[in-house]
Formats: sequence, C-alpha cells, structure tokens
Amino acid sequence: MITTDARKYLPQMGLDPLGMVGCAAAKCQNSFALTKGFAVEAIVGGRFSIAFFCSAGCYLSDVPLNCCARV
Repeated sequence: MITTDARKYLPQMGLDPLGMVGCAAAKCQNSFALTKGFAVEAIVGGRFSIAFFCSAGCYLSDVPLNCCARV
C-alpha cells in the first residue's frame, strides 16, 4: 500500500514530520512544517533527492514551461 500520510513515511526517511523547512521555489520565502507541504522527486547536485514546496502552486511556478504539454 502506498501512503501519502507524511506522518508515516517521513520518519522512515529519517525526517521529522513537524520539522520546519523553506519552500524550494526560487521566488518563495515561506517556511512550513513538512507535513503541511508538497513533496516531489528532484535531482539536486546530480543526486536524486526530494524537494519540498509550501504548495502545489509554488511547485507549478517552478516547472519550466517547456516541460509542460501544449494544449
């Protein structure tokens, strides 16, 4: 079973679900608890990682337009 409950999967990754982080979006200065954010797979410094965003909107604002499908 795949879980989306951060309180269950973050401790297994060695992360505190209530830990505060900054949004990964380039133009966002928000800080938030990991359980309140939005996580996506990312490549950071050539290594696989996870990026945390304060909202799906911040994530979408950082996605390059050439990565999106055309309508």
